[in-house]
Amino acid sequence: MFTILSQAFNRTARNWKMVLTVFTVNLALGLILAAPLYKVLQSEAQGSLEFNKLIGGFDLTVIIDFLSTSGKKLPPFWLLGFVLSLLYLVLNIFFAGGILSQYALRGTFRISEFLRNCTQYFAKFLLVFLIELVALLGVCIISFIFLGVVLIASDGSTEPVQMAWLTPFFLISGFLFTVVLNIGNYAKVILFKNLSLNAWLGFWKAANYIFQNFKTMRIYWAIIAVAVILVLVYLFLESAIGMNSVFKIFVMFIVQQAFIFGRVFIKMWMLSGAFDYLTLKPVPISPTPVFVANNSTELSGDNESKLSE
Repeated sequence: MFTILSQAFNRTARNWKMVLTVFTVNLALGLILAAPLYKVLQSEAQGSLEFNKLIGGFDLTVIIDFLSTSGKKLPPFWLLGFVLSLLYLVLNIFFAGGILSQYALRGTFRISEFLRNCTQYFAKFLLVFLIELVALLGVCIISFIFLGVVLIASDGSTEPVQMAWLTPFFLISGFLFTVVLNIGNYAKVILFKNLSLNAWLGFWKAANYIFQNFKTMRIYWAIIAVAVILVLVYLFLESAIGMNSVFKIFVMFIVQQAFIFGRVFIKMWMLSGAFDYLTLKPVPISPTPVFVANNSTELSGDNESKLSE
């Protein structure tokens, strides 16, 4: 497991130009929303110092006062935020084909080739995402049913007893969610390595592959653990640094961007882990049967050469 993790990490680190490119796109999407929203907030504040209270921590009174006086200015930003969120999802699906192609080529990163490879696999990977979305919806339904049963069973119990009932719910739900997300990663790699497969068959083969090779989940969970540690480090730095001066606000901005860069890196690391594992242990793909219609007793020389090929 550690060999796969280190190889996948090194491959991702060697492609730092690609990671930086994807990070830059993510940053640009954030600025598209942040820049106009900042201007509106600055305009609506009209020189008021009330917003400075938010630097020291969350103040609900300031938020409520602002919404009551300037709330009508914000609906366009909710719509813009929703559109940018969809664009963010689509772009991450789009980039997957270019990322896998770069891992396979192991050459110098060229943005033109990267975008061309992104386009080549986008349609299949989008279908994989939709199948993954349906599977996640199914997991949500199962989780809510299980939660209802747990709440009914623990009704009237003490808090420790309720937590004892809820712990299996959280563990099972988390397990199912991570399995589906990991299947999505492996489905992309399987489709990348086997162009003849369709999206549904690729997702199905990925599901079978993961349950037959459960080490893939341990690799995925190990990277998830790194992501959790990264979040904890960020929360610690946010608490330790604070934002009560211009310099500290600037430092926290740098920390936030480093965190976003780390998140992009971890997503690529997950895809690289799936790529490495499937390279070492490929999915057995049955050859597609070829049926030849023989309408005559003799074949021309061209047809004989085609069949021999």
